[in-house]
Amino acid sequence: MAKGQKKSNRETKKPKKDKAVSTAQTSIVPTSGRLVPPKTSGRVSG
Repeated sequence: MAKGQKKSNRETKKPKKDKAVSTAQTSIVPTSGRLVPPKTSGRVSG
């Protein structure tokens, strides 16, 4: 229970932007995509 409550608190505390960024990162290559330029990321994704 404590864990669940903690998670909820953290999510509420964190801004919505953070969640959106996380989703975008997951959409593209992880870390690697962020490190390399967007052009390369798109190429790898395609």
